[in-house]
Amino acid sequence: MDSPLERSGVVSDIRRPEMCCWSDKPRAKVVAAFALVLLGLISSSPVWAKEKKPLTKTVTGFVLDEAEKPIEGASVELTDAQTSKVIAIYSQEDGSYHFDDLSFSHDYKIKASFKGSSSETRRISSMDMRARLVMNLTLSAQKTQ
Repeated sequence: MDSPLERSGVVSDIRRPEMCCWSDKPRAKVVAAFALVLLGLISSSPVWAKEKKPLTKTVTGFVLDEAEKPIEGASVELTDAQTSKVIAIYSQEDGSYHFDDLSFSHDYKIKASFKGSSSETRRISSMDMRARLVMNLTLSAQKTQ
């Protein structure tokens, strides 16, 4: 005997396959659609994505005196060994400096100077594939000529 809800068409009898919304053909379409959505989510997931290498290199550090105190206003010069282009900046209040957008394929030289004192010249090799290099520059007590 049918209930009033079944007679009105609001509720269908899931025991009768012809009344069920999940007949075999629509079920296959739903499963296929679900598989495509799932595949799309997996393929676009950052877990599966290849890690992109940065296009440029960054060099940061501090300019310090021999007592390892930061030097504000020291001149830091970065020289591109291939082009001989020189970029000069001043160290910040905490002694820090920062160069970015450097080419991985170029070699560089870096040196700091302040009131007649200078650090040793350090080299940054194109063979070093790290995207971020930290180079602290210590000024020597000897005066440069």
